[in-house]
Amino acid sequence: MPRLSLETSSAPDGLQPHFFEGNIREPRLVAQLLTAVHLLVGSRFHTPPNTVARAIALADPVVTSGGGMLRFEGFSSCCSTYLRVDLLPAAYEGTTVGKGTTNVDFNAPMRAALARVNDDTGLQLAVGHDTVKLRSAGTEVVERKVALPMRWLRGMVEVQSYQACMRPCFSATSVEVQRLLRTLPKAGTSRTPLWIARGARGLVGSTRPSEGAVRLTGASRLRVLEPLLPRAQALHVHADPMQQASTWLLDFGAVRASLVISSETWRGFSGEGQALASLMRAAVGGGAVLARVRAALHWQSAIDPEALAAELDTDAASVLGALRILGASGLVGFDVGAQCYFHRVLPFDLSAMEDMHPRLADARRLLDAGAVAVVSPLPFEASVVSGGTVHRVREVDGELHCTCPWFARHQGQRGPCKHVLAASAARAATH
Repeated sequence: MPRLSLETSSAPDGLQPHFFEGNIREPRLVAQLLTAVHLLVGSRFHTPPNTVARAIALADPVVTSGGGMLRFEGFSSCCSTYLRVDLLPAAYEGTTVGKGTTNVDFNAPMRAALARVNDDTGLQLAVGHDTVKLRSAGTEVVERKVALPMRWLRGMVEVQSYQACMRPCFSATSVEVQRLLRTLPKAGTSRTPLWIARGARGLVGSTRPSEGAVRLTGASRLRVLEPLLPRAQALHVHADPMQQASTWLLDFGAVRASLVISSETWRGFSGEGQALASLMRAAVGGGAVLARVRAALHWQSAIDPEALAAELDTDAASVLGALRILGASGLVGFDVGAQCYFHRVLPFDLSAMEDMHPRLADARRLLDAGAVAVVSPLPFEASVVSGGTVHRVREVDGELHCTCPWFARHQGQRGPCKHVLAASAARAATH
């Protein structure tokens, strides 16, 4: 019986070359899902006018195996859309199920091989740390791991920061979603937001916000899911309270596909700043619990804060705070379907995380220059001297507000400004 095989090259010194190896129980479905990841990472939903000539399609999904789960994830070239495919233990029969993360090159030959997969031919996957081989119907494709751009790392940590704040909005059948897609604009250039909600006759779209509705622009991004709908059991939609991002999760039973969409096509996740506050807390120490939580991670597919708190003899709130910091550091992701964090180590140089965020670096410079002065500890208020101007950072309803133009323009929707970051660090240092 012919099979599709994805495997690494031989490892030196007789070491196990694979961290995952197994037979897929629904070959055609998984092949379609992996094709969807390939298509997404080769897509661009927004191209700034000054970058048309150098637009590059990046097609190297990240693959993680740990805790019995196998995950494939990647971004569109503009970083405004993210897709992750989760294979639960019931989705495969594994001979090697270890732990590891890599990024594999999903190019045109691999897509062609996946297109030939059906339930009769079967599908076998073996994933390792470096080289991958694709064999199907007598055709063999060998691909090597390549370096991924740092903006993918920024995007990865921002996506999980948004997802950790998301709450369920509504669910729908695959038929209802197909009907909705037929009513949405086919062009993805419109900046007019639509609000998708559950109505008396299924899902409806409106140009006016309503309770329980989810904000959507660039409706063509949802069409990534269209070929997958006939086999989906249900769609579950989640969104963050500020409607800055949403997750459209297709449930196939033993397999899930999560499409995460930014509020605008021109807003790539790599340019957001939701993770900056957590990164700053990590930079100033992150609390005594952080190191203990990090040491307790061992590639769990679902991290239970209550159980981990009991194991570490601390409280669940401190564990959740540590997990937010670790998520911003690329060491855990968030699974909206399971509503929990999972451990993984992204295949990037994580030590460069702080250096690649200009606002974070600027905040560090303000602190080093002694530009932050705490005016009042409760309610918190600080003055920050920046560029010859004194900005005021004040606590309002539990959130820090700033008098700078950045905050006036974005109102905290794109993460904290450098002044809030610096003031937060000064506040943490006083506790």
